[in-house]
Amino acid sequence: MRTRNNAFDMAPGAAGLGQFGFHSPVMEAILDLDFAPRHETTRATRRLDPYITIAIPAYNRPELLAQTLESIALQTADIRIEVIVCDDGLLPETRAVVERFWERGFRYLPNPSRLGPVGNWNRCIEMARGEWVMVLHEDDTLYPWYLDCVLPRLWKGAVAVCTRTTNGSVAPILDRPRVKGSPMNYVPRYFLKSSMSPFPGVLMRRDVALRIGGFDESWGPLADYEFWYRLACAGRVEVVGAVAAFYRVAPGQWTERIWKRMLRQTHLLRLRIAREQFPASPRLGLWAARFFTFRNARCYGKRFGAGSSVLARCMRLGSMPFTQLPSGWIWQALKFASRLDWRHSRNPTDAGRATQIQQDRGGPGRLVQEDPIGGSHEEPQEALAALGRSDRRDPHEAWDRHSDQGAVDPRQVA
Repeated sequence: MRTRNNAFDMAPGAAGLGQFGFHSPVMEAILDLDFAPRHETTRATRRLDPYITIAIPAYNRPELLAQTLESIALQTADIRIEVIVCDDGLLPETRAVVERFWERGFRYLPNPSRLGPVGNWNRCIEMARGEWVMVLHEDDTLYPWYLDCVLPRLWKGAVAVCTRTTNGSVAPILDRPRVKGSPMNYVPRYFLKSSMSPFPGVLMRRDVALRIGGFDESWGPLADYEFWYRLACAGRVEVVGAVAAFYRVAPGQWTERIWKRMLRQTHLLRLRIAREQFPASPRLGLWAARFFTFRNARCYGKRFGAGSSVLARCMRLGSMPFTQLPSGWIWQALKFASRLDWRHSRNPTDAGRATQIQQDRGGPGRLVQEDPIGGSHEEPQEALAALGRSDRRDPHEAWDRHSDQGAVDPRQVA
């Protein structure tokens, strides 16, 4: 397989084929010769709104953007889609990459002013014309069978459909999977553990995304996690049991720079989910929130090392009963309990508390509430002091209160 040193010398649909399992020189030659769009565009079809929009928030990474657009061009599903690139960086190379896909109808939309990452995600939703929309980062890719996997699940009863993902620095080569069984219904209570996807490959109903207010910028790097939870509160979220999207993990990413803030705000979001999803069993919800935060802290400690006060406080949650149980056991228990008659909170009013597209309110600073096991919140200084003393009611309650109080300025990195 030949290699290309310059990303801008790559023909659409030809470069990066190894990422998707195409090693054959014959296949490369065919794609190099045939750049005709899969769906002919006529004046009549231009008048019709597309069924699906894939929107890419771009910021100064044209080489990776080229791979993302190629992965979309290689989709095997026979359906007309809209592809837009909302550029927040305005490098001329970014426009040049998009223009190489002009025959396929890919559109370049420069932002009138800098919006930031989360603001650009919301602009992608606003500018989309499809009934279903995906926000796909410029460094992530889709496997050619992605649309084939999700199209059968785009029904009125669902508000979002995604697939399983793989991750790494380079997309692994995979064989086309067989989709077996029914998709997983990712109910709101499951978000105590994590979101249903690290981000790529989520198709959502555009009208619902707008109605609940889009991504809440005040949550910063947790904006996707918090948004997916609100989306699950608004309707059914399905996860197809096939790997069809790739999430790139590379040095210097947002997560790596502000992981301390992410750990702290993840615990805050879990406390909120516990309150909303376990109103009749607050102690159980609180324990589960603390358990999964403790497991996150262990992973961050292995990846980034010790020395952070936030990490140290989260690691103290490991003194709770049963925290040494395998996380898989707790995850299976959570799924089993959710299949019983326990009611999930699907409150449309609560789901729309953050309204970044329609109006500016919501976010971590609005969520200071009573602790579910009783007692009022302390001041941050008192909460910090309480971490070093014994609390006969609950030795970890101060950390929960400190997380809420500390979220008054969510944009401050811990």
